[in-house]
Amino acid sequence: MDRTAWIIISICVALLGLNIYYSEDPKPTTPPTLSSTANSAVSNAAPQQTAIQSPVSTNVAPSGDYATAIQADKDSPITLVETQTVDGKEEPFLTYTFSRIGGAIKSVTLHNDVLDTQNAKDANVVINESQQHGIGQLAFNMSMTQDPSYDSTIYTVTEKTQNSITLGGFDKSRGLFIQKKYTLHPINNESGQVLDGSKYIIRLAISFVNKSANPLDLSNLGIFAGSAYPISTNEQDGYYTYLFYQTDGSLEKESPDYFTDGIFSKAKARILEGPLNNLSYAGVMSQYYTTILLPQNNSLGSTIYATRQEFSLPNEDNAVVPGVSLAMGAPNQVILPQMPGQTLTYDIYTGPKVNPYLRDLNSTYSNISDVMDYGWLTILSVPMNWLLHLFHGWFSNWGIAIVCMTIVVRLVIWPLHKKSYLSMKRMSLIQPELAKLREKYPDDPQKVNMEMMKLYQKYGINPVGGCLPMLIQMPIFFAFYWVLQSCAELRGEPFCLWITDLSLPDTVGHIFGLPINVLPLVMAATMVLQMVLTPQTGDKNQRMIMYFMPLIFFAFCYNFASALALYWTVQNIISIGQSALLRRVPLPTLKEAKKKKPGFFQRLAEQQRAMMEEQQRQAKNGNMRNITPKK
Repeated sequence: MDRTAWIIISICVALLGLNIYYSEDPKPTTPPTLSSTANSAVSNAAPQQTAIQSPVSTNVAPSGDYATAIQADKDSPITLVETQTVDGKEEPFLTYTFSRIGGAIKSVTLHNDVLDTQNAKDANVVINESQQHGIGQLAFNMSMTQDPSYDSTIYTVTEKTQNSITLGGFDKSRGLFIQKKYTLHPINNESGQVLDGSKYIIRLAISFVNKSANPLDLSNLGIFAGSAYPISTNEQDGYYTYLFYQTDGSLEKESPDYFTDGIFSKAKARILEGPLNNLSYAGVMSQYYTTILLPQNNSLGSTIYATRQEFSLPNEDNAVVPGVSLAMGAPNQVILPQMPGQTLTYDIYTGPKVNPYLRDLNSTYSNISDVMDYGWLTILSVPMNWLLHLFHGWFSNWGIAIVCMTIVVRLVIWPLHKKSYLSMKRMSLIQPELAKLREKYPDDPQKVNMEMMKLYQKYGINPVGGCLPMLIQMPIFFAFYWVLQSCAELRGEPFCLWITDLSLPDTVGHIFGLPINVLPLVMAATMVLQMVLTPQTGDKNQRMIMYFMPLIFFAFCYNFASALALYWTVQNIISIGQSALLRRVPLPTLKEAKKKKPGFFQRLAEQQRAMMEEQQRQAKNGNMRNITPKK
């Protein structure tokens, strides 16, 4: 093999090694102590006087110290349970667990979602589990120079129903009574059916009463939206973890790496963005789950506070992973003595990133489905996600849905595949003439290329026609790749036989510590078979690159979700069948092309040929400097 081939082999082996290395579980470590680095300040929104609301009940007299409250949270946790009916039986669907210190949502347990089907089969997904502050906790004095002062008031339950819970507490340092009411908030569509996405929404109403003798300034007050971090080490060290917010209809995102050192930036302990126009929502997300804070009525703020933290995973020997935490600024207000302040109302979504769930909520919460964020491939990813759900609704199996979606994609690009195959067949017919040209001009590759272009024009052959199916398939492949990045629907979902979780590699064992994943091996084998059935065109180096395509895709898909390897394997099998069918079609004959208006590639080839002829003419006339070294 020549040097080019060895370079390609080395790159492929390196990619495979890196893919396996970075997909291995990190070793458990002790969570580091959080540190802060000062950054430049951002101006805060100016305080404003607010309308007086109806009085709040202030007959709350919490007692006990923090140790007692913490122990009470362990012994008798305060919970609110969302249920669902399964086979005529009521079962828990979501469990909100509240903290007495701060009166916030300590964690949200999703009973229908398994944490990890391979390493923690009996553990449910718990959002905000490793964060010491709760969702909905008040954050006072948000700034760029120091961490905010989180509400440490001890709350007690003042009222509880099946669908709501009210907590009250008295902040002695500020002379402020605080009441928080959490209410399950299902939303009905036009037919009166509850939207699936709204099952993950709880409404928070916060009321204040200033019991001190002085006006109380609540400038720079924030509502904590919780934290996001990988729920397991399978999520590649927080690569898919983000904080986000939507301002002026545009979604902004930052990862944990935004706070660390970079080539053009310094480490940041925290950020305080604002004032922001039309801040419609903000939150944090991991690969498959998100928490979204949605301000209602007059609760819209204009600032975002965020920081990076390290979190330990209790179900994976406290392995440490990076994450982000965020608080949304509340409207500034000054509460007069012995008067109530403005009631703040927020809807909180804590659940999976499922496109149909969020899309159905767009009518209530503007553009909330932008959280899915498929990037520049949205135009392809959204239809593919829609097709997946359509076929899953028919067959109730996500693996079959992927197979059906792949069949649809292949049927759509069938005309291109057929045209490409016949074009490559015609190109193979002129290979003998190309071989003669190389023998005729062994020391003049420029002349060979020029004559080859003349042959293409003579017979009306498009030299890139054989590449069109691959060029079309690559965006589709990466669009499906982006769909899988946040497709919580596939978590824990089996297909058949050994494929028990489409969101994870189909590992059947290990050899010398390396996982054995069967589906990527089948995918690579089908790619090789597909190439055998494809007419061989192009020079040696081009064919060599095509030969190594299976290895490149194998390295790319080996430790990724088995759903991606399933998609590519099925499309290979369909392509093999289509190629076998086309082999029965009579061979095309070489005919001189009729004169017609040249296409783009023909015009490009003609321009290149004319340029080469001009260079040769100038060389013959001595107008070009001879740079060939003397012997």
